[in-house]
Amino acid sequence: MMILEKKASIREVMAFPKTGSSEDLLFGAPSLLSDKKVEEMNVRIMRK
Repeated sequence: MMILEKKASIREVMAFPKTGSSEDLLFGAPSLLSDKKVEEMNVRIMRK
């Protein structure tokens, strides 16, 4: 897939989750996003 997508790194095409605990240890994901990042992605968070 890496070759077909012309990506420089295998990490760019690996499916998440990367471990049995659903964590990406290299990037520390998933993690909380700052309000600024949420705004940059144009995402609305709905709370109950």
